[in-house]
Amino acid sequence: MTFLRTIKNAVVPAGARPRTVQAGAFRGIRLNLDLRSESQFYVGLMERELYPWLQRLSRGARIAVDVGAAHGEYTLYFLMKTAAERVFSFEPDPLMVERLLVNLRLNGLEGNRRLELCTKFLRSEEGPDQVTPAWLAERILGPCLIKIDIDGPEAELLRSAAALLTLPDVRWLIETHSVALENECIAILESFGYAVTIVRNAWWRAIVPELRPLEHNRWLVATK
Repeated sequence: MTFLRTIKNAVVPAGARPRTVQAGAFRGIRLNLDLRSESQFYVGLMERELYPWLQRLSRGARIAVDVGAAHGEYTLYFLMKTAAERVFSFEPDPLMVERLLVNLRLNGLEGNRRLELCTKFLRSEEGPDQVTPAWLAERILGPCLIKIDIDGPEAELLRSAAALLTLPDVRWLIETHSVALENECIAILESFGYAVTIVRNAWWRAIVPELRPLEHNRWLVATK
């Protein structure tokens, strides 16, 4: 893979610039991408295993929530490819917020009335830079899709999310980063009556890996 990466870096120019995603669930969405490190976004392979679930679970959703929005591809998906009446996008990292705003502008969606961008953490306790799941639960209606990708505290968030977990017709997409964390999230979700499916990495990831820094990285789907 190092040899192939060397060839790609020799052919592909460095630097991010606006590009239109060519395939997959994000097809047609404009993102500021550096093809040396983000080519899988461009060709539609990034998190490709999740796409059928994303399309299925977002169907009919009135509210969509993107917890850990980062560059904002899921926020943009919810705004551009679903009929969600309201999209909540949580991203507390100032650098990522700036990148998210750039991508919103590229798609003509900065200041969109359906979007509520929250630059606070979604955590168990209220604070100057935090809001709670109970705060969010007061603002959503079902059907609702909640996507979580926060690099570690997923189980901690779920443990404090009874106000969300007890709402009718909330659907969950949760990225986990260790076996222990995955098992803990499953146990919490099942204790609230959810059926949980593990979205396993495709066989072809042995050939086209996502090159993430963690060995264990996959998604959970939870529905009632």
